[in-house]
Amino acid sequence: MKRTQQFLFVAVIVATALAAQKASAQRFGFGSRTNSLTSLASYDSVLKDLGVADDVAAKLRALGDEYRNASQKEFTALGIDYSALSDLPALERAAEMRKVNDKTAEVNRKLAAEFTPKLSGLLSDQQMYRLKQIQLQSAGIDVWTEPEFAKELDLTSEQRIKVTELRNDYSRRQQLLDGDFQQRFARIRELNTERDDKALRLLSEAQQAKLTELKGAPFDVIQLGFGRRRGNN
Repeated sequence: MKRTQQFLFVAVIVATALAAQKASAQRFGFGSRTNSLTSLASYDSVLKDLGVADDVAAKLRALGDEYRNASQKEFTALGIDYSALSDLPALERAAEMRKVNDKTAEVNRKLAAEFTPKLSGLLSDQQMYRLKQIQLQSAGIDVWTEPEFAKELDLTSEQRIKVTELRNDYSRRQQLLDGDFQQRFARIRELNTERDDKALRLLSEAQQAKLTELKGAPFDVIQLGFGRRRGNN
């Protein structure tokens, strides 16, 4: 049972689907490095950074709830049996998780296409631009190969492959973590930092400069790790 629970925790991180997580995971921000724009825009710390009015903030929180419900429905429909995956041999499990990642990425893109226009209707162009900067800071290399960012960074096909391989390697390492929630959470942050540092070395100086520009002013992403959204218990 303990092994299954650990795998479920890591699988949610890898799935890049904060909105599909259970209520307890939502409260404490599991997978904060892979938040969607809509989910990010529902956090108090992000709302404060964006400088939105109270009435708009309320609408953004409601939109975040709508996104989470839609996401949970989509991921439930995938019918992924994480318990069965956790019992597979390591190499087979890693291969199956890559397939799961592809499926969840497709769902995330579908949801983004549906919800981003709604988000844009509530935020100014400047606020949307800042929100994307925060997303890039919080998600790390998880979003580098997404079409928009890959184009901005001018990633080559070889770089995309290497970034994907690096991400998969560290995902496998996260699957082996042990300990309680705080221990695993802290170790995952360390692994993600190590992973992103290695990924940075795959970029040219010009690409690194562009990445720094795209990230914008620093945002304290740890606020997404344990900061609760207003109204959550």
